[in-house]
Amino acid sequence: MKDKFKIIVPYALLFSISFFGVLGIVTVLIPTKFFARMTPITYLDYIFLVLTSVLLGTYVSFHMYLKKHMNKKCTVSAYGGGIFGFLGFGCSICNKILVLLLGAAGVLTYIEPYRPFIGSAGVGLMLYAVYSKGKEIMEV
Repeated sequence: MKDKFKIIVPYALLFSISFFGVLGIVTVLIPTKFFARMTPITYLDYIFLVLTSVLLGTYVSFHMYLKKHMNKKCTVSAYGGGIFGFLGFGCSICNKILVLLLGAAGVLTYIEPYRPFIGSAGVGLMLYAVYSKGKEIMEV
């Protein structure tokens, strides 16, 4: 069992740091001159960014290990958790797809006030996905 985690942990760290950097820059939680954020940043945004990055990195490393050894597929909870996690810490006005679907007023009315709940749902879904992949790894 220790051999499994000696393989998984470095990949989890690599993917988590990569997700943190990419998602942090795109959502301007890591300041950059290339992007501008239209909504204020809260401490919950940073919490959701860190948790989503760590859980996505762990999930991807688990998935890579299982794919190499068993050919398992991704779960719906991982996809949903990643999307909800991104919506939880991302700028909802900056999200062009949401603005296209709901309009700016719709985004500010239906998405922005509920971002903490959306982010919590994303973290919960990712926790479930990581837990179920971890169980599969223990069975291998």
